[in-house]
Formats: sequence, structure tokens, C-alpha cells
Amino acid sequence: MLPTGTLYDPTKGAKPCSGTLKQTSKVKGKVVASFSKAPTVEQATGAMAAALDLDISFLSNVEVNLLRRRLMLDEGRKLNSHEPAEKVQVEINYEVIVPPGKSASDITSKVTQIETGGGSQDAFVNHLSTNAGITVDKDSIKAPQPTVTAVVVTVGNDGKLAEKPVSPSPAPAPAATEESSNTGAIVGGVIGGLVGVALIGGLAYYFLVVKKKSEG
Repeated sequence: MLPTGTLYDPTKGAKPCSGTLKQTSKVKGKVVASFSKAPTVEQATGAMAAALDLDISFLSNVEVNLLRRRLMLDEGRKLNSHEPAEKVQVEINYEVIVPPGKSASDITSKVTQIETGGGSQDAFVNHLSTNAGITVDKDSIKAPQPTVTAVVVTVGNDGKLAEKPVSPSPAPAPAATEESSNTGAIVGGVIGGLVGVALIGGLAYYFLVVKKKSEG
């Protein structure tokens, strides 16, 4: 059960955040395909939002990485053409906060459709074509099964994500306990005692054995 009360964001001068705490899931994955040119982060974000049928506020940490360039025949050219068009292979990394009314399986199934075909793939390809003039080779699209983790987020009254989830800071390392200090002192005392006994034994051997023999 989530706590009740007002949520404050320390990064905004302790101003209250407008919205409601929601326990949901975060879906993280990637899409790899051949494009006529590399999309911008904004274009890739819009294409993913269209494919997953989400408001763009629920997408975050979108990255566009150019993997390699390769020569492929343009779809509009004949197979015997001697003028191959250059394509680029791009990896789009994304994170999705599952919005209210949807489940993680709803998102992951649409991710699968981006690769296998259907409405999600058409929405992804058509968005880039219409809004960025970029063509996508559908046969090259790969969308591996994403990972799903639990998160708590703030959803505004408009149904959009009001605040991004914040990862907790790592806990400081615990200070050395008094017991550890006492143990060190005991070990040091034992070692010192053994050294003292060894010195006394050496002196006794010298006076009782070595010196007596030399005097005799």
C-alpha cells in the first residue's frame, strides 16, 4: 500500500508535486533497424510513443546509437540498378513507464509487434516517414524482449507523467563498530605479550646457559 500525503520534490526547492503516487512498472529495451538516415532523439522518441500508443511523457532515456553503415538497394530501385543507396543501422534504447490503465504485458506485446509486424510496426515506420522523411527497412527491425522492473511515479491530473522516478542514493558504508576497535586492541595486546615473553626467554637463556658456560 502506498503512503498518503503530499509529495515533495527536493530538486525543486521542496515545492509540492502536483499529482498522485502510482505504483507501476518500467519497461526497458531497444529497437535495432536499418534507416535511410539516423533519426534524432526527438524523432525516435515520437516513433516509439506512436508504436506503443503512449503519451510521449511516459518515455524517457531515449538514446540513438549509430551501429554501422551498409549499402542496400533502395526499395524504389530495380534489382539490376548500379546505384545502391546507403543505409544506416541504428540502435534506439528506450525506457517506458507503464501508464495507468495499461500493464507491462501490454507494452511488451507492442514491442514484439514492432519486429513481427502489425499496427505497432506500421505506427513506428509511418511516424518516421511522415514526420522525419526517414524510411525504415521493416525486414531489418529487431526488438528483443525488454526487461520489466517495479517503480513508483507521480501521475498528474491530466493523466500524464508528472515526475520521473528517482533512483535512491546508495546507502553510506557503516562506520567501524566499537566491537571491531576492541578486537584490534585485544589482538595487539596478545602479540605484544608474546613478543615480551620471547625477549624474557632469550635473556634468561643468555644468562643461565651461555654466560655460565663462558665463565666456566
